[in-house]
Amino acid sequence: MRTETVTRARPDRDGFTLIEIVVAVAIIAILAGTVAPLAFRELVRAREDATLKELDGLQQGLLKFYADTGRFPTEGEGLAALLSNPGAVGWQGPYVGGGNGVPLVEATTDAWNRAYAYDVAPVTVPAGVADAIIASSGIDRAMTFGSVGATWTISGTGDDLLSLVATGPLNREKLEDCRQELAAIADAARRYFEDHAAFPTSAADLADAYLDAGIDAGALTDPWHRAYALIVDDTGANPPDFITRSWGPNRSDNNGGGDDINLNVSSLPPARKMTLYKLEIAQSALNLNTGLALAGNWPLVDRAALGIDAGFTNDGWGRPFAINAASRTIFSSGADGNTLTTADNVPTGIGPG
Repeated sequence: MRTETVTRARPDRDGFTLIEIVVAVAIIAILAGTVAPLAFRELVRAREDATLKELDGLQQGLLKFYADTGRFPTEGEGLAALLSNPGAVGWQGPYVGGGNGVPLVEATTDAWNRAYAYDVAPVTVPAGVADAIIASSGIDRAMTFGSVGATWTISGTGDDLLSLVATGPLNREKLEDCRQELAAIADAARRYFEDHAAFPTSAADLADAYLDAGIDAGALTDPWHRAYALIVDDTGANPPDFITRSWGPNRSDNNGGGDDINLNVSSLPPARKMTLYKLEIAQSALNLNTGLALAGNWPLVDRAALGIDAGFTNDGWGRPFAINAASRTIFSSGADGNTLTTADNVPTGIGPG
């Protein structure tokens, strides 16, 4: 008896079952629900980082613009003034650029292609935290911290991205430079007075014999790119004083007040120094010539009789020396120019006689 084995062929599977499809869709949905928010957050973070980088560059650009011109671009000039000179004296830009994009776009719009808000001298809470503000409205494209011309609340929650531009650190550095330059000008003015018995009235009087003006007369220009004022104050003052002045960060002449920076120089020390120097030489010559009969007229007679140079005619204030023939002493009338008020005469107490 023959036994036959019958093998049944299994049908081919050409697709997925409905259950398998449902499971696959569910897995994809779960993955999408997990990955999509992460991807979105990464995209937002990337745009925020790009915007913050731009804001930092704009902040540095504004400070360089301020350092060169003494001011920020006006709101009308806008941030484009960092790329193209709006007519500001001292402009040495461009102050931003060098990225892969269009410089004007980089300077004026954030990573969401929204224009930056730019506010000069903003009103802030807390007060005084910025001299200018650049702001991006962030991903929601709605500014919540403030607006141009209104009040900016610096603390709080929101997605706005702000750059607070403050000139304080920059100006403190410039103030120190300014004081050093004023001191150099004052020293030059003292030496000028010793030689001329008068203070300089212009920068040309000092450069270059008394002060190295430097490149482009930089030593006579303050850190805010304004020429130092040189003022001789002889209104009621006897002897005169010299004032060298910077108009300070605001570049506005406040007549010595406000943020003006002044250094006063009295004519007394240089005049007295030169007077004593001349007296020592002249008196020594007179002491050596004991037989000389004195007329009591130093400028016209006695000086010439001693054979002393005409440069010893006047004292450090530019006034003629006098001579007391009785004591054979040459003297200066001092700061007040009056020989009879002997308290300030040089030497003290010596007067006509």
